[in-house]
Amino acid sequence: MTKRALLVLIAALLAPVSLPVLTYGQDEEPPEATAPSNDAAAFDTSYWPSPSVSARLQREFLDRVRWSAGMAARDSLAAAFAEKSPVDTWLELVAPDGLEANNVADALTAYWVLNWVAANGAYDAKVDNAPIQRQLRAAFANDPNFIKLSDQQRQELAEGYILEFLVEHAALNRAVGQGDTATLQQLAASAVARFRQKMKVDLLSVEPGPDGFVGKPPSAD
Repeated sequence: MTKRALLVLIAALLAPVSLPVLTYGQDEEPPEATAPSNDAAAFDTSYWPSPSVSARLQREFLDRVRWSAGMAARDSLAAAFAEKSPVDTWLELVAPDGLEANNVADALTAYWVLNWVAANGAYDAKVDNAPIQRQLRAAFANDPNFIKLSDQQRQELAEGYILEFLVEHAALNRAVGQGDTATLQQLAASAVARFRQKMKVDLLSVEPGPDGFVGKPPSAD
């Protein structure tokens, strides 16, 4: 993935908290890509969570689900949230991959990997999350908009993607378990469209590797 594409991705990820984002004019090129320094790759993207912020985010998310998917879906999710917090549920799923709660880069790593898996039908892929974590931390370290975020804004950003992750993960797992090809195709198309439209990233043209997500090599055909 080019540095320009990664900057656009970060800008799109910041959008839910309505912050100004880093943009370039049509004829203006971003700075030349350079290998991230050790300091940038280790940039701290954690935050101190607030229970009241979590509760508000869940209410707002459930309201959106009600209008988009109906009361039954909303009530089912509300019951699940009451039994175990979304962050705890998310952590059970991603902790084996080295991801931690209360960290923006970790939340976005899980979300990006899940959408890549859905888009590419790579249901059995073993993705090393560490390079993607470093890639995102380095990008955040060089984004002045992110550096200005408060703990609350970081939490809003991270938990927003955690909530989306849980819904998408459940749908994907269900479809894979049932061998529901039509739903898998729909989920793949949605993931591709979502990242192309909102983040200007083509999930079908990138792959995870030792440097994070990078462009796939040209086909031999």
